[in-house]
Amino acid sequence: MGVFRHWMLAILLALSGIANAQENWQINLKEADISAFISQVADITGKSFVVDPRVKGKVSVLSKEPLDSNGVYELFLSVLQVHGFAAVPAGGVTLIVNENDVKQAGRNLDTRIAPDSQEMLTKVIMIKNTPALDLVPILRPLVAKYGHLAGVKSANALIISDHAANIARMEQIIDRLDRSGSEELEVVQLKEAWVGNVVTMLQSLDPNKVSQGNGDNANNTAGSIRVVADERSNRLIIKGEKTARERIRHLIEQLDQPSYFSGSAQVIRLQYADATKLAEMIKNLMNDNSSAKDKDAQQVKGTIGIHADEELNALVVRAEPSLMKEIQELVASLDVRRAQVLIESAIVEVTAGKEDAMGVQWFSGNLDAPVAATNFSNAGSSIGSIATSVASGDYASALGSGLTVGAYKEKNGEVQFGAILQAIESVSNTNLLSTPSIMTLDNQEAEIIVGQNVPFITGSTASSTNSNPFNTIERKDVGVSLKVKPHIHDGSDIRLEVEASAESVSTTTVDGSADLITNKRALKTVILTENKETIVLGGLIRDDVTETESKVPLLGDIPLLGWLFRSTSTEHTKTNLMLFLRPTIVNTAEVSRDLTHDRYNGIWEFSVSDKLGAENVDSQLNHLFNGLPVR
Repeated sequence: MGVFRHWMLAILLALSGIANAQENWQINLKEADISAFISQVADITGKSFVVDPRVKGKVSVLSKEPLDSNGVYELFLSVLQVHGFAAVPAGGVTLIVNENDVKQAGRNLDTRIAPDSQEMLTKVIMIKNTPALDLVPILRPLVAKYGHLAGVKSANALIISDHAANIARMEQIIDRLDRSGSEELEVVQLKEAWVGNVVTMLQSLDPNKVSQGNGDNANNTAGSIRVVADERSNRLIIKGEKTARERIRHLIEQLDQPSYFSGSAQVIRLQYADATKLAEMIKNLMNDNSSAKDKDAQQVKGTIGIHADEELNALVVRAEPSLMKEIQELVASLDVRRAQVLIESAIVEVTAGKEDAMGVQWFSGNLDAPVAATNFSNAGSSIGSIATSVASGDYASALGSGLTVGAYKEKNGEVQFGAILQAIESVSNTNLLSTPSIMTLDNQEAEIIVGQNVPFITGSTASSTNSNPFNTIERKDVGVSLKVKPHIHDGSDIRLEVEASAESVSTTTVDGSADLITNKRALKTVILTENKETIVLGGLIRDDVTETESKVPLLGDIPLLGWLFRSTSTEHTKTNLMLFLRPTIVNTAEVSRDLTHDRYNGIWEFSVSDKLGAENVDSQLNHLFNGLPVR
């Protein structure tokens, strides 16, 4: 009999489909096996079903109008619901299970289905105004016994598992209940109390009802209220229902009373910062905060007093407790150990000079009335000065530098003819080395000067009664000067503002000069380098060649014989000046002690040497900075 009914159901559905051009089906069943019904629905809709073994029973269906495939599927879902079963989509198949097992299965949350569908669905509904937990007891009776309803306090949301049609109906109810109602904003201006202290006290009195900030961290329960502190204008912004706002406003009025405590005084001892500078900085900061727009808030905070004790290097502060804490935190952030920088420099000047000179001088006739003579001084002493020295008996001054060969002829005790040949070659090498070094704090300018205080004449005053003029003197430092200001960046980078100069009093004179002449070499620059890196700041290579020739016109140009009437000299001077610098960050006491120990043990006497021009300049500089003689 069961097999006969199955075949009758199949024939009835097939004939109904053919009669409607395979587009619509009219289903009429009476006491048909539910398994056969599921099988035929699978053929019509093209869906794959996995049937729980516990799904058994007889179904009866009466349909007056033809249905398409979607209509057949919705009819199928309704039949399952009536008999206590449910269809749950799971990937590419649909599970046919008991309704009590629906909580552990269901569509994906992002699946969209028709709101009147009978499919099982799990959905998260966000609540905007009303606390989600307050809606749970209201909606729970509307959820099927096999469904699920829960509220999430932190997210203020509801999680519902039920048929799509029932969820759509509950969403309409939630939409009407989730209205702002009497929850509005209100601003309360405080006159005496400080807004930050009031908010803290309100939360301490009732932390379950009062929340600070936006709604993400708010307590979403009935009668709760949100409080936002506006410190700029010393106002409270409250949001909540009318009764809750009235209750909190009354409490705020009781708290907004004049303070019986005018502040306290405290001594803050400083370890590294300068008390005078820090006090001035904090005063300026507080004065900036007490502008016109913040006047009310500043009055509420109260006046503050900050004084510096230079002897103890401490701050004496008098302020309200809230301000006192702020000042203490500010002082703690500024009173930190500052790093130091050791700047080592080397000013190296190597000068090499060579001079060649040769000339011939002669005369003929009497010394009182000579007939002819040549007189040159670029190769040595002139023949005139030599003759004068000899005539006066000063033979020592008659001798010049280099080779001097002379010959003369006398007649009747008088010199009638004389000739002098002079030749000289001189070579000079000079190595000037200065290694000034200085240590200073980060962002602190330092200067070192090693030299002499030389007087310079700046003016002269003479009177008719006094033959000796009155000279005005100004003294200036002449020597090696190094001025530097380091700035330590993040990591090991250092920015240096450097001014270096090397001055010396010149031994030469310039025509028209009335006082001393100084040679000066100066450099001013800003560089970026790394810790313990040697860098060259600048250099000067100077090559001077001076050729001098004195001769008798025409006679001095005669080939071969012209040298008897000519005197020549050549002077070649080459100067090489370099300035090197190496900074070292000293950020701990251990590093400072190590540097001091190295410098103490590295005291040495430098020697004049021309080996700094060697190829391995780095090794020479390392010896130099390590306090060792240049090799």
